[in-house]
Amino acid sequence: MPPNLEERRPAITPQLAVRVAVLGGFAFVLFAVIFFRLWFLQVLSGEDYVTQARENRVRKIKIEAPRGDIVDRDGNRLVRTRVAPVVQIVPSGLPDAELKVADSYRAARSVAERRRLAAADQMRALERRRREEERRYTRAERREHRRLARAARRAQPVSVPPLPAEATQLRRSFRRLGRVLGMSPRTIQRRVIEGIAEAPYSNVTVKTDVSRSAFNYLKERKDEFPGVAVEKLFLRSYPHDELAAQLFGTLREISPDELKRKKYRGVAAGTRIGKDGIEETYDRYLRGQDGYTRVVINSLGNRDDRREVTRREPQQGQRLRLTLDLDLQRASNNALKQAIAAANGNGNPSKAGAYVAMDPTNGEVLALGSYPSFDANVFAKPLSQDTFDKLNSEENGAPLFNRAIAAAYPTGSTFKPITAMAALEEGIITPTQAIFDDGEFKLGPQVFRNARNARYGSLSMSRALQVSCDVFFYTLGERANSRGPIIQRWAKKLGLGRPTGIDIPGEFDGLVPDRRWRDAGYAKYRKCVKREKVPAQTFAALQKCGGIERPWSTGDNVNLSVGQGDLQATPLQMATAYATIANGGRVVRPHLAMSVEDGLGRAIEQFRTTAKRRVKFSETNQATIMDGLRRAAGEEDGTSADVFAGFAGGKLAVYGKTGTVERPGQPDQSWYAAYVPHPSRPIVVVVTVEKGGFGAETAAPAARLILSEWFDLGKDRFKQGSSATR
Repeated sequence: MPPNLEERRPAITPQLAVRVAVLGGFAFVLFAVIFFRLWFLQVLSGEDYVTQARENRVRKIKIEAPRGDIVDRDGNRLVRTRVAPVVQIVPSGLPDAELKVADSYRAARSVAERRRLAAADQMRALERRRREEERRYTRAERREHRRLARAARRAQPVSVPPLPAEATQLRRSFRRLGRVLGMSPRTIQRRVIEGIAEAPYSNVTVKTDVSRSAFNYLKERKDEFPGVAVEKLFLRSYPHDELAAQLFGTLREISPDELKRKKYRGVAAGTRIGKDGIEETYDRYLRGQDGYTRVVINSLGNRDDRREVTRREPQQGQRLRLTLDLDLQRASNNALKQAIAAANGNGNPSKAGAYVAMDPTNGEVLALGSYPSFDANVFAKPLSQDTFDKLNSEENGAPLFNRAIAAAYPTGSTFKPITAMAALEEGIITPTQAIFDDGEFKLGPQVFRNARNARYGSLSMSRALQVSCDVFFYTLGERANSRGPIIQRWAKKLGLGRPTGIDIPGEFDGLVPDRRWRDAGYAKYRKCVKREKVPAQTFAALQKCGGIERPWSTGDNVNLSVGQGDLQATPLQMATAYATIANGGRVVRPHLAMSVEDGLGRAIEQFRTTAKRRVKFSETNQATIMDGLRRAAGEEDGTSADVFAGFAGGKLAVYGKTGTVERPGQPDQSWYAAYVPHPSRPIVVVVTVEKGGFGAETAAPAARLILSEWFDLGKDRFKQGSSATR
């Protein structure tokens, strides 16, 4: 018989037994883990996953909240919201070739804009050089100035590239979409490229206010138009068209970088926020709270209309009440138009200006505007590049530019009260001390004269302000120069050379020129000339190194004393300075927002500003300056006395100062600043008209019309002042 099988099997070695035990234990652990995991999913977490599975069948669709209205101080609506159907292109659905076209277009536009800004800088440097040398342009300089003016007026147009050759499917899609919307594929392509170049993270609106038939057609055929979104959006509407258009701002989708900022915490991607102006500053109040709709979808991703949905209605943003007075804003705008028309009638080719009306006691801005303006409704819909360029074109007066807060000019004789305050407070002169004016002020080889070669003889500070004697203030400017930056220091104390803090973006700091500023600029100029190896004080040096071609001199301080030279101030800064003098040194911050209100018009938050600083000066010195301003507007020989003759029947005192900025080779710029005290309705008004001529001819009559509206004096006419005064 064969031997027993058991006897023939070799015995298991200890090493093999250990291995079998380890493998068996490992397999047992694996089975235990799998069993425990199955038990955990089925028993402990089963309900959670059932809930999640159900939620996978639910889609949450955002419902955009309408923004809150903006009203004036009396509740008159300035900005409201309306519903409009729009068609958009989703950038993420576009081919890479199309996105590369948009990138190259954006880069080309950036280069063109840099060239335009460089030309503008060179033109200003050329004008500064001519102004400092007080001479006319040479023939070569005139040619250069015309060339730079053309280059600075408008950036070189950049054409939108056509669709890439390989984007055949996109071409067909644009052609089909164009037939539905009544647009050419080329127009769609242009708007897509311009939109992506402007905001690559946002949907591009191709058409707004589409017809109901087109909207429903696209809505029902989503699969046939990939990358096309049809929505109903809330658009801003401006009932008063161009009135205060530069103040409100526009809307745009929030960017990825902005989503990370603390101020936008909790804001969802795709939300439209305020851009510029009131819309940006008070966006968190105006934005509102989005709603949503939860819908059930089937396995194909389509909405199951048989299943119930939940809906949370959006909450409209809060209403913002401004300090603006609609009637005063309208009257101010009309007054500025009349002033510009009067300037043109006098042979001055004026077409732009600005105005500010403010309560000097609390900084409430009652009216603020810039001319020319534009219809704010154009920004409620997609804006073509051509339209945008026209709104920025200096040839058209740059309607988008808010001259009231961002245009900085020399201020002419409206600066003289600041020089007066500096001279009185620093002991350069006393209120009663006289300076003899023989009609000329000599500084080295230069001779400065009064307007119209007038001579006033012996006069004190009050009288000098009344007749706006240049020689008097030239003398103060020369005396102050040897004592350091006295005038500059007081100009900054009174609000020049720094932002006023108004609650809209875009305010310009301005410039109060002093020795440090000019000498530093001159040092850079010398280094640049040496580095570039170009002759100093030539066109080549001007183009490469700027226009500060000499150090500070006494003449610079003399020019500053009458608001000429390199001084740059905005109308709002001048209004703040006059308010500070009238207030006895209390500096107010101009502001436009008054309160935030709920749907019933009840104030839920008030915006109150308090004076953060005070300028200390003598009451006697203040009274001297105010007396000079009162005499300038109300007594014989006053620079604006004929303009304000009979104003309010003599019941209201006007404190005013004309200003005329000399611009060699072109018409003068017209300024007027006024203050009217009143127990309940005090007001400061500043008006400036570019190329408007003498201050009494153009700006002062416009200021009178504004004051007449504020004090409800009935219909007033444009009363032109004498051209013999500045």
